[in-house]
Amino acid sequence: MKKIFAVTAFIFTAAMAVSANAEIKMNYVNDNMSTTAAHYSLAGHCDPQYPLYINGNKVDVTKDGYFSYYADLKIGKNIFSVENTSSRKTYTITRTAINKTESSDPFKPISFVGKVNMDNPTVRSRPDEANDDLITPYVTGTLVYITGENSEYYRTKHDNYLYKSAIDKTTEGYGANTVRALSCSGNEFTFVMDRPTEYAVSLMPDGIKVILYDTKGGVLPNPDSSMFSSIRYEKDAEGDPVYTLYFTQKGKYIGYKPVFENGSMKIILNEKSTVEKGTLKGATIVLDAGHGGEDAGTLGLGTIYEKTVTLSITNMLKDYLESKGAEVILTRADDTYVALGARTAKINEVMPDVAVSIHCNSRNEWEDFGAAKGTLDLYTYDSTTLFVEKISETMNAPYEKNNLALTRLSVCPAVLIETGYMSNPTEYSYLTSEAGQKDMAQKIGQAVEKYFGEI
Repeated sequence: MKKIFAVTAFIFTAAMAVSANAEIKMNYVNDNMSTTAAHYSLAGHCDPQYPLYINGNKVDVTKDGYFSYYADLKIGKNIFSVENTSSRKTYTITRTAINKTESSDPFKPISFVGKVNMDNPTVRSRPDEANDDLITPYVTGTLVYITGENSEYYRTKHDNYLYKSAIDKTTEGYGANTVRALSCSGNEFTFVMDRPTEYAVSLMPDGIKVILYDTKGGVLPNPDSSMFSSIRYEKDAEGDPVYTLYFTQKGKYIGYKPVFENGSMKIILNEKSTVEKGTLKGATIVLDAGHGGEDAGTLGLGTIYEKTVTLSITNMLKDYLESKGAEVILTRADDTYVALGARTAKINEVMPDVAVSIHCNSRNEWEDFGAAKGTLDLYTYDSTTLFVEKISETMNAPYEKNNLALTRLSVCPAVLIETGYMSNPTEYSYLTSEAGQKDMAQKIGQAVEKYFGEI
């Protein structure tokens, strides 16, 4: 009787487990929803022990029960019957026609003096949201003369475009500005002048070029410093001064940080660390676990949010890099919210050798969840050491230029790694598993290790 009872209890328990798993759950689909999309991904979780059918079509399911089905939508009501053995649900998705309306957002003339209120805001050469128009980021206190506006951007006198939220009106004057001297101290040099102004900076292996707009310049004597071997002065097409300062030691610097003090422009150079051969001893690395706290990130196909995955991978990556001798600093160490500005401020404060931000990717619901997969590396301004190229080569991953706060930095090489797609059934299973997170952390760690071994 005891054996019969035990077997009966086991069958009852197993039946309860299957019953609990049998419910079909989708995070991006609701019954009686509407969309203008011509296609939609029906994706989520079901009982993996049984086949899944959508409108009679068998759908592939991962061993953990995640699935994705890319459906065509006709104008009007679209009914989808989803069956997974004991669980059956019906969803009605209504596709409505797109109401095409022509819209324009022209720039209107305006005139005032503005001051940049944050470090590293988006600065574009044209207001079209492309990623190939991103130019030198400005820092807090940069004075700009505004000549135009639309609903989203201010246009400066030099046809550069900044989001309106990055500019405050100021009563400070925008009078004549003159470069009066150049001073150097350690890894810092300062253009002594009358007021802050728009600028462009280009860091090269053998030097740094600085253009100061709406400014009068002239030949400057070579400073009493071991930093520079010579200084070249010229004017651009608008007559603004262009200074190219050539380093005594090529390849010594990997980033820079501008600061305005009493009108003068100080540029602090970030010197490349000396790393012990075969190790990461001497390297300083900032790791950023994407999202956190109330900012959960993408949910994907199950119940685990992106913030949890990124924190786990980041902590495993930290352990890997520290085991090789690196000093690792985190922008967040637990499930807390940290604003983007605070994260970039930490990187600017530390001035590390590199900064790596860990994220998970996702697709829009009207795109094919199952088709999008793989790791993607994102950058805004690649460094003299081509950090994103070398990381991507080692990880066998593509890379793209993008407008991201965590890579829109000049102080050090920075890359944001989209580790995989939470919207892809197979990759969701991988990214939410301890084995997958450990594997990803090791891949990133090995890529960082190889980068330091080559520069």
